[in-house]
Amino acid sequence: MWDGFNKRKFRRLHLNCEIVLRPQGKEKLIKAVTEDVGLGGVSVMLDQPIERFHKCQITLDLKDGASPIQCAGRGVWVVPSRDLRSSKKTYDTGIEFLDLDELSRQRLQLFLAQSI
Repeated sequence: MWDGFNKRKFRRLHLNCEIVLRPQGKEKLIKAVTEDVGLGGVSVMLDQPIERFHKCQITLDLKDGASPIQCAGRGVWVVPSRDLRSSKKTYDTGIEFLDLDELSRQRLQLFLAQSI
């Protein structure tokens, strides 16, 4: 995970949650596991990039017995790298939540507090 200059507004926890992304204007879904999660967004390693400022639909499964959280997101940063085992190109990507509804925000806040 990239540990560059941190401009985050919210604390993030290293949590592995299943996430599905659908980049705007594309039909193909991107399935991955988060590296960290916060109230403002997620960090995730992807096989294909979601470029900065590009929007996507997010489905985030907290594995808490409730339905996955769904909202819009936007790529905030992308750091290309290579998987050390396979030499495959990967993209360490930060995605911010854009329209997280109040109920989902409260649920995520409780989930994060219980995960500390």
